Amino acid sequence: MKPFKLSLGPMFVVVGFCLFSQNQVSLFTQAIAPKIIENPETPKYSGRDAPELVFKQELSIPLIGRRYSFDVDEAGNIYLLESLQASISIYDKDGKVIREFGKKGQGPGEFEISVYLSVSPEKKIYVLDRTRKAIQIFDNNGKWLERRQLLSIGMMNNLKFDSAGCVYIQDMRNLFALKDEERIRRGVAGLSRLQKFNKRFEKITDVEIWDNRFLKRAQDVGYNFLRYHDIFYYQIDANNCLYYGDSSQYEIRQQASDGRLKKIIKKKGSRIATTKQDQVNLMKDFPELKGQDSEMSKTKPFFLDFHILDRIGLLVGTYEDEWNDQGTLSCDLFDQDGFFIAKIKVPRYYYSKDQDNISEQRNRLFKNGRCYSLIYNDKDEALELVRHSVELKWPQLKPGRSVLDTSGRWPE
Repeated sequence: MKPFKLSLGPMFVVVGFCLFSQNQVSLFTQAIAPKIIENPETPKYSGRDAPELVFKQELSIPLIGRRYSFDVDEAGNIYLLESLQASISIYDKDGKVIREFGKKGQGPGEFEISVYLSVSPEKKIYVLDRTRKAIQIFDNNGKWLERRQLLSIGMMNNLKFDSAGCVYIQDMRNLFALKDEERIRRGVAGLSRLQKFNKRFEKITDVEIWDNRFLKRAQDVGYNFLRYHDIFYYQIDANNCLYYGDSSQYEIRQQASDGRLKKIIKKKGSRIATTKQDQVNLMKDFPELKGQDSEMSKTKPFFLDFHILDRIGLLVGTYEDEWNDQGTLSCDLFDQDGFFIAKIKVPRYYYSKDQDNISEQRNRLFKNGRCYSLIYNDKDEALELVRHSVELKWPQLKPGRSVLDTSGRWPE
């Protein structure tokens, strides 16, 4: 196995645009080069030496809808948006319904197209109303507080809060309105970006700009949905560091709350080719995709998603062994320093998001040692919201080995 590589470039200053690829632009001001961690294709530990993530189911909530967005507060209360009905349910940590509210309409606190829900550190509930370019805000009792109009940005797709109350919003802008002839010629569906705002929704910065690739121009007219399209993904850790990456390359960036790029985590590897069997399996597992005008990408993205696990590290979902019969997903586990330590199997979840290909966020959340996921129940042919406890377990000590260090790795 090739060793890990850690590099730190010379001091430099960059202001403005930095082009990473044809379709991706990062916006930052940087004074010191970030740490770059080059990981080999194989992990440091494998077989009997490798750790495992142990998932134990604690809770299951049956659902009757098909398109959801959810969040969890520090007390373990679950906030669930059923997008198609524009209804919001709040559950306590035991899965009991505390209250329900929300509906479609034009009045205060009513929605046209509700697409995403997020809970702020103050336990206010924020729901994106896509067509209105607005955010509907409620208190944790369901009382409507205000509608925040954000006319200067495009079609909003998701938002997340850090613990300081700053908010990250992903939107997609119309290329014809932007008069972006170059992207229109390339058949790009829209121009997406991730922006950071303060508590008053005053813009702090553009974090990233990228081509949205969920659609591909058809040969005759219009667009087709693209299966296995690349995505831009982001997460926020307990220290308000932003992790973000584009699945067209195996590279995840860590940005401090002040906008400084701290670390770039890379891993060698190759994209997996798609097959006809992938199309068959997609239609079986996600029947709502039938009837869509769609096209299959020639290869699968480098990663499916990634999540930050407190006191453990970074868990990156991959498409390896995607259709196994154990109901699991294959993931790469990185320690807190960004080193690739093991391949991990985790419970499979419902990551299609029911045709909502624009949001580029998934139906899984890790928080306070627990994992919350939307799962498709084959027996009932319905979704359920499931909570697991999550624990990292290492193999028993072997002769000649000492106690594990505090970072969860065998000392050298």
